[in-house]
Amino acid sequence: MAKVVSKAFQLRKQRELKEGRRVPLIEVADQLDIDRKALTRLEAGKTERFDGEMIAKLCSFYGVGVGDILEYDPSDIRTPMLADAYLAA
Repeated sequence: MAKVVSKAFQLRKQRELKEGRRVPLIEVADQLDIDRKALTRLEAGKTERFDGEMIAKLCSFYGVGVGDILEYDPSDIRTPMLADAYLAA
């Protein structure tokens, strides 16, 4: 099944390179008043629901658009009829 994946981890790492220092996840969470556990799940790709307010705060923090934080991954799309035909063969 297709899914939406987060690129928040990569954005934090890019910020580290730009600033020349480590940017801990807890620092981002504290600055944006975001739940650390929710941000951890988002960065790890372990969330299926995205909080609009949190995404908006991250967009502002990193200076990017929503498409730079979230990405549609169609790689797991399967057409049911093709899958059924394959299994029947």
